[in-house]
Amino acid sequence: MMKAVIFDFNGTLFFDSCFHMEAWSEIYKEISNEADQELDPALFCGQNNDELIHTIAPDLTKEERQKVSVRKEALYRDICQRNPERVHLTAGAEKLFLELKERSIPYALATASIIDNVDFYFDTFRLGQWFEREMCVYDDGAYANKGEMQLEAARRLGTAFSECIVIEDSIGSIRYARENGAGVIIGIGSNPIHPELIRAGAMHCISDFTEFDLAWLRN
Repeated sequence: MMKAVIFDFNGTLFFDSCFHMEAWSEIYKEISNEADQELDPALFCGQNNDELIHTIAPDLTKEERQKVSVRKEALYRDICQRNPERVHLTAGAEKLFLELKERSIPYALATASIIDNVDFYFDTFRLGQWFEREMCVYDDGAYANKGEMQLEAARRLGTAFSECIVIEDSIGSIRYARENGAGVIIGIGSNPIHPELIRAGAMHCISDFTEFDLAWLRN
């Protein structure tokens, strides 16, 4: 039986890829020498903010890239606030949280978001009613990759990673979960990408949390 659940946030509990793309498009126009060309979505595969900014504008210093990263995230939050009708938790998420609480199954967040975004999410989605802040692992510079964040979430939950369900939307994060021996890996996203998520290591795929099978908790 699985003893804990580790949730990703962006693209998992909140479908926000379009907001990130809009913010990155604005940044691309500002810093790229090829701003007249369309931003290639493939750039976003497996790169963090610093790496992506370096790819777009290789002449920027580390300090300059950090400033650009902060501006990008501020743009992203502003875009979210301008689209309140699209800013909500993924369908079925709150019902699943209630089910986990009723079953006394602990759960945590492992997100690559920075603290400013995490604070924004707690305020906007009232996450405090579902998550304890100490059960939120985020990008504070202490982790080399998302896999380390997942393992830290399991440590805080006091549960072996092999007894955790990990729910992720990105191929890279699913691969980390597989390599580190997660008990159950669930990929989330639109139906067309499910085969790709399965190839990366997902054992099950869902389009939203209304499709979450509670039997997976007994795996």
